[in-house]
Amino acid sequence: MLKSVNIPESIGLFILALWVTIDLWTRPLSFTDEVLPHQWNVWIAVVYLALFVTFYLITRPLYFPPRALTQRLVTLFLIYLTFHTLVFLFRPATASSLSLLHLFTTWLFVIIVLSLTACPFVRWFQLMNLILLYQALFLAAYALLVSFGQHYVPIDNIQSLRLGPVSLSQLYVGEQGSFLRSASLTNNPNTFAAWLVPGGLIAWMYVLQSLARNRWRSCLLFGSFLLLIMIGLVLSASQTGIYSFFLLGLLTTVLRLKRKRLRYQVTALYLLGAGIVLLSMSFNQALFSQVISLNGRSALWQAGIAASTDRLWFGHGLGSSAVGLEEQLGPSTLYTFHSTPILYLYELGVVGLLLYLVSFLLILVRLIRDYRYDDSLSIALLVLSLWLLFLQFTESVLVRPSGFYFIWLSLLIYATRRRTTSQESTHT
Repeated sequence: MLKSVNIPESIGLFILALWVTIDLWTRPLSFTDEVLPHQWNVWIAVVYLALFVTFYLITRPLYFPPRALTQRLVTLFLIYLTFHTLVFLFRPATASSLSLLHLFTTWLFVIIVLSLTACPFVRWFQLMNLILLYQALFLAAYALLVSFGQHYVPIDNIQSLRLGPVSLSQLYVGEQGSFLRSASLTNNPNTFAAWLVPGGLIAWMYVLQSLARNRWRSCLLFGSFLLLIMIGLVLSASQTGIYSFFLLGLLTTVLRLKRKRLRYQVTALYLLGAGIVLLSMSFNQALFSQVISLNGRSALWQAGIAASTDRLWFGHGLGSSAVGLEEQLGPSTLYTFHSTPILYLYELGVVGLLLYLVSFLLILVRLIRDYRYDDSLSIALLVLSLWLLFLQFTESVLVRPSGFYFIWLSLLIYATRRRTTSQESTHT
């Protein structure tokens, strides 16, 4: 499906794959998701610049296909981000190196994806789905393997497994007494679960597709992939990851069905099961309150909204949320509001938040319009967009240069791109 005799195109897609995944695979375990030292931002900016230059030299001349009117939204988003970064660059609370890295990588990535012609543009999303599947599979397998390790350093939260001369380590975070959560090679159990969810959903899609075509070997293969990824989700003990996986698993099942009546029946069964689970938990008030508040995230959301009121329209600058959270809840608290919209509100203001919300709405509208039950790619992209929608409500992931952010940018460019024309499809 992804084979191509066009070598520059293949190299270009490989560079895009590196662009999305390099942040995850190069960051040391000692760095958290958002608190990064200055030299890290400088180093990773050089890496992204090298990837962009390589892409340009191999695939030039850059070609920008016919633009739709909705693509002005991408331009407006970039202009506001540029204006905001430059104006707030030297404010004390602003993380200047992070702001410049965010602006720099956003511009470069948008230029790369916008320059793709029709065939490589579609292949990029097909490749992205495969990357998410096999990346999730590797992360889950690694976490399961290292979970058998006996060596644990409590202060650094590192668990290790010795295999001869090789030592494998993962972040292993202790919470709620002796309860521990695996993070595999990521810096946070929630981030680990966030990467597992799309991979598990794509594996589930392959299982459904194999069942429909009576391909039992393929069904067994992807079923084993799915089982391993679900074990990784359990090891992460991430409520949001587990909830979103089962909700989106339901949606994937429904979207694959041809008959509307059968879709409604399957949805009703899932909702009935969810209702029974919630009803059973409601008898334990402490557990029910913890589940509904998503482990205290509601308090962080309220603090973020309260902290945003003094600079409501244009925010406080990128990277300033840690200061705002500390002012609201004290120094011994988390470093993030655990919500992308609230982070946009605090750092980029109401204007930035509105641009972000309109962008997300446009993505959903376009992918819903493009959905067909017999088109696996359209289903995968719709499910990915809903995965990011769920994720951004509970994690602050789409306002930082990371794999999540670049996937969101790819979907935004897809949503604002004009459908293929005869001129574009024949361009070389």
